[in-house]
Amino acid sequence: KLGVEFVGQVEGGRWLVRMKGIEDKEDIGQLLMEGGLVVSKEDKLVKTATNGVEEMEVVSTSGKQDTTAIAEPLIMSKESLKSFDPSPVAKVENLTPAAAAAPLVGPTILRGVLPANTAIIAGVCFMETSNKFYVCSSACVDQFMSILSSSQSSTPGLVDPVVGTCCLVMDEDCWYRAEVVKLSSQTPTATLFLLDFGMSVTSPVSALRPLPSDVVSIPGLVCQVALRGVKPGGEEWAEEEIAGALLVMDVGGETQFKVEDVQVDEDGNTVVSLEDMDGNDVATLMVETGIAEEDTKMAEDLKLIPGSLKPGLQQLLVLSAVSPMELYLCSQAQFLNFSNTIVPMINTIVPMIEKAASHADPVLCPREGDIVLACEDQVWYRAIVLQLLPTSTVRVNLVDLAITTTVSMVKLRSAICGTVKDPVVAVSCCLDSWVGENKKMAMEKWGDKMQGLVEQYGEIQVEVIETHEGQVKVKIPQLEQKLGKKEMSRAEMLKIKLKMKK
Repeated sequence: KLGVEFVGQVEGGRWLVRMKGIEDKEDIGQLLMEGGLVVSKEDKLVKTATNGVEEMEVVSTSGKQDTTAIAEPLIMSKESLKSFDPSPVAKVENLTPAAAAAPLVGPTILRGVLPANTAIIAGVCFMETSNKFYVCSSACVDQFMSILSSSQSSTPGLVDPVVGTCCLVMDEDCWYRAEVVKLSSQTPTATLFLLDFGMSVTSPVSALRPLPSDVVSIPGLVCQVALRGVKPGGEEWAEEEIAGALLVMDVGGETQFKVEDVQVDEDGNTVVSLEDMDGNDVATLMVETGIAEEDTKMAEDLKLIPGSLKPGLQQLLVLSAVSPMELYLCSQAQFLNFSNTIVPMINTIVPMIEKAASHADPVLCPREGDIVLACEDQVWYRAIVLQLLPTSTVRVNLVDLAITTTVSMVKLRSAICGTVKDPVVAVSCCLDSWVGENKKMAMEKWGDKMQGLVEQYGEIQVEVIETHEGQVKVKIPQLEQKLGKKEMSRAEMLKIKLKMKK
């Protein structure tokens, strides 16, 4: 029989105890040190136990009950618990600090999110299908070990599970940070998502424990992603397809991959390309080996659809006039579609993306030429990155208005498929009389004078001729006369006047 004296609690919540033999009064810790089985260690107490002497009922090896005065509560050895009457245990358990505490509602912890337009080296931690698996950056390994170490010193007490809150759950003899995702109405069990591993587990509510305070502020380390360019052979992923993907991605193994071309699709899913360290594209390998079929829709790069104008004489809006060889025009119908459809759609999608991602990060690593969403005067627009500037700012072109502006990186978001389905509103045009001229010279001579020649957002009479090398050729007599460049013949002027009268 052993007597246990509670000394106090150390960091992490565990109790420091002294153990002595009930009959011989031998100090167990001293015996272990003298036998060379352990070494001495000094522990810092964060909470001391209440002093006092309680008369406890102790079960002897013969099954008879003795009464012994012991300082502090007494806990029985596993051997002695086999044959004693359970009623005295209730008396001991009532004195246990962990049992006296009311169940705690855990905090919320943000799930990991892979920022758009980034590239990392990562391993695949867990996989459900090729369209839903979890990666963890190799840069997070030390942080994972630190969290795992802290989590093993579980805080005493019970958890009051609420969906969306977090706690510790035991899986394969280790405590992990987990988010409660479902509660059973029939039995006191909970389904939990392991924030640093990616899989879901089921546990009795009574087995859950509160989180240590030092791991609460760290977002989940794994990020859910989908592989670009693959789809199942049938409607759903077959078992053999999943098994093959598990092998190719070395799920749970030590293989590292380059995770690139990170984009968020219209459903809020983070879509990525994977390449192993030898340069092999994972999606291509899966298609070639028959593990998956090629998904050409997902594989396509995000592209803007150029706008167009109908041929003929018409009134158009001037959105921007850069030079005689770079005018941006649109029809009234195109501008109304932009105001009534495109802008509301984008400003609805951005909050949806952020809500789906819980804490959607800004575009942290934009590249020149990237298609993004940019916020200007509290409104989100489609944009192209033109130049990276100091102090975390970016020069962008708001493509539908043909306006160049500078915004902070925190005002950029990743464009998704749904935001580029409508053609660009601003149509790039060139005066017909200037086709084939030197663009640089035209810009140098007329760039700073164009605003005085045409009114921005004003209407102007334009004859649309045809599309040539990505630009629309137009005739604007009113502007061409002011420019004094290659004046039209009297016959050409008469033709335009006759068309205007029709």
